[in-house]
Amino acid sequence: MASIEDEPIRLEAPGPYVRSQLPVLQETPLPQPLELRCSFITALAQRRSAEVFTPISTDELATWLHYTISVQAVNAEDSNRQRRHVASFGALHPAHVLLGDPNGSWSAYVSARHVLGSIEIDPATAAALRAKAQECFQTQEATLVALLADLDLASHYYLNPHSLLLRDGGVLFGHAALVAASLGLEFRILGRTGTPLLERLVRELPFRPVATGLAWVGGGRAV
Repeated sequence: MASIEDEPIRLEAPGPYVRSQLPVLQETPLPQPLELRCSFITALAQRRSAEVFTPISTDELATWLHYTISVQAVNAEDSNRQRRHVASFGALHPAHVLLGDPNGSWSAYVSARHVLGSIEIDPATAAALRAKAQECFQTQEATLVALLADLDLASHYYLNPHSLLLRDGGVLFGHAALVAASLGLEFRILGRTGTPLLERLVRELPFRPVATGLAWVGGGRAV
């Protein structure tokens, strides 16, 4: 069995492969993103791990998601390789962003269409996952952000991709933290990846999942 200690090896001729999608039940369009008015230097200076959270608005969430992980372009020769605002190994972007609202509902961000999709989850697993997140940092108002990576997609292009998936999650959350700072949002990366609860959260997944990160995101603060 492969582990994070095994060296990843890029496959020279992976052949055709169709990227799997999360089993979304219903899609809800998100508002168009707000304009970013903060400079990169200011975002760096303002980035902090939040200590207090308020609920995030739909406009704030839509803007944060757009500049964090929305698809900007697709490779003409290999549609699995995409350009987004954040970097990813092989341009694969294997992580799916799941969002757990304080009210207990869960959705997934459909990055190619800038919509939220409702997903069927296991309620007991969802409650246990949020409780684990609360052990890292307690908040009742924040939305739980969970990264669930597609191991099958990564394995089609690399042998031993586990360490790549974990590093990819770290890069994504680092980028997400700077986007949150530029928007004046509250954000805090947690000291857990979500394994194994997150990997059991979504029912009838079409791919082998690897949990790669948890974070809290909350609403705007004074910039």
